[in-house]
Amino acid sequence: MSRMRWLLVLVLGMMMIDSPVSVKNDLTFLTRDGCVNTPDMLNNLEAALKALGWRNDYRFINIGTLPKDDPRTGYATPTVLWKGKDIFGLPAPTPPFAEPS
Repeated sequence: MSRMRWLLVLVLGMMMIDSPVSVKNDLTFLTRDGCVNTPDMLNNLEAALKALGWRNDYRFINIGTLPKDDPRTGYATPTVLWKGKDIFGLPAPTPPFAEPS
């Protein structure tokens, strides 16, 4: 998981702004009930935010609570979105969205 943490630091660092501000409107963590990778990804995300000196105030969304036609329900979990785009460059899901397995 160390690689993922550094990748998050690198990607978020490239988008870094001059002073630490809220990332609540830009950074979204997507998960679903029972996602076994969520704890590790959350730890890495929070470590990356701390390393950048950013606030830890991102949006945390359980995609199971979203309407079925919301495009975010089509992402695998966990997923981190920056300004609505997957930080690893995966394309946005298109309908019909797959049911979680």
